[in-house]
Amino acid sequence: MKGIPKFVTSTAIDIDLTDDCNLRCVYCFKGPKTPRYIEMETARAAVDWVIRASRDYPEISVNFMGGEPLLSWDIIRELVPWARRRAHSFGKRVYFSMTTNLTLMNQEIRDFVDQNGFGVLMSIDGCPELHDKQRVAIKPEHRFKTVEYWAISLLKTRPRSDARFTLIPKNVSLLSKSFEYLTREVGFRSVSLSLADYPDWSDEYFKEYQKQLDKISYIVEESYYMKNIIYLKTFSWYLKKFFYPLKNNLKIEKKNSPCGAGYNYQMIDFNGDIWPCHRFDGAIQLHGLENEMKMGNVFSDYYNDKLANAFLNFNFKDHLKPECKTCPILMQCAGGCPAANLYYMRDIYTPHPNNCRLRWIEYEVAEKLYERLSKKNCEAFLKDMATPFS
Repeated sequence: MKGIPKFVTSTAIDIDLTDDCNLRCVYCFKGPKTPRYIEMETARAAVDWVIRASRDYPEISVNFMGGEPLLSWDIIRELVPWARRRAHSFGKRVYFSMTTNLTLMNQEIRDFVDQNGFGVLMSIDGCPELHDKQRVAIKPEHRFKTVEYWAISLLKTRPRSDARFTLIPKNVSLLSKSFEYLTREVGFRSVSLSLADYPDWSDEYFKEYQKQLDKISYIVEESYYMKNIIYLKTFSWYLKKFFYPLKNNLKIEKKNSPCGAGYNYQMIDFNGDIWPCHRFDGAIQLHGLENEMKMGNVFSDYYNDKLANAFLNFNFKDHLKPECKTCPILMQCAGGCPAANLYYMRDIYTPHPNNCRLRWIEYEVAEKLYERLSKKNCEAFLKDMATPFS
C-alpha cells in the first residue's frame, strides 16, 4: 500500500486540528498561533491513513489536538461518527480522545464526549494562582475558574483522568501546593507532571524541585493511610520501572527507544502533513527542519521510511555522554524525548543536561518514598502505585 510505512504498523494518530489557540501559555512549543484550521476532507483522509497504516490490527486510536482542538468543534462533531462507521467497514474499532484546555467546553461537548467514550487529557496547571500565571487567557472567562468547573464535571464520569500539569522553573515553589489543590480541591486522583524550559533550570531551582517533590511524596504516602490514594505519575513510573521489579525479583525492562513516535504513532496536521509526533512542531520551526522531519502527507504516495526506521531503531547508545554509563535510569530513559532533544540540542538522541539532572532528582525522591513504604509493609499500595489505572 502506498503512502504508509513499509516496515512498521501504525495504530494511533494525533490530528492537529488547528495551530490556533485561545490561550498564550508561557511555555508553548508550538510557535505562532495562526488561524489555520483543518478541512473535513483532510481530517477524513487522516482517518483513512491510519486505517490503512494499521494493516490487520483491529483497533486504532485518534486523538484530537491543537492549538486548542475545541476551536474546531464542528469538525470533531462531524468526523467522529463518520470515522466510527469508516473503521467498522474495515473490521476495526476506533477510540477517540482529546487534549484540551477546557476553556471552550460546554454542555453539548460535555455530553458528546461521554456518549462517544472519549478520553480527555485535561491541561490544568495546578492551583489558580499558578494556572493563570502560566496559561495566560486572552479573555477573562477562559481563566482558571472555567477550567476547574469543567474538570470537576468531567471527573464525575471519568474519575481516572489525569491532570496534565506543566511547570516552568521560576514557579517551582508552587509545585506541592498545586498538587494538593488538584487532588484535594478539584478531585484528580492522578497528576501527570511535565517540566518545561530546560535551559532555565538553575541550582536554586533544582534544590527547590527536590524539596517540593519530597513534600509531595509524603502527601502521596499519607493518602494510603487515609485510604484515598492519589498519584504523581512521576513516582509511579519509577516504582513500576525500577523499585517494584527489584523488590520482587522481576526483570527490569530495557528500552531501546523512548516512545512510539515516528513508527507506532504519528501526528497529522491541518495540511495533511505527517510528522513523528505533535511535539516536533516547535523544534522543526525553530531549526528549519521541515524537509528532514516530514514523514509524508495523507494525500501522497510517498512515505519517509528512512526516518521511520531511525525512530524504530533508535540508536541513542551511540550518543551516550560519559555520565550516562553510570546513570541509574539509563535502561528506561532510552535517550529521552526525541522532540525535546531536537528542540534544545538539535538532534533527536541527546537530552539536555538539565533534563538528566531533573530525572535524577525524581529517582532519588521516588526511591526514598519506596523505602518508607517498604518498611511499613505497604505491599498492596506499592503494587497499586506501580500500575495506576492500567
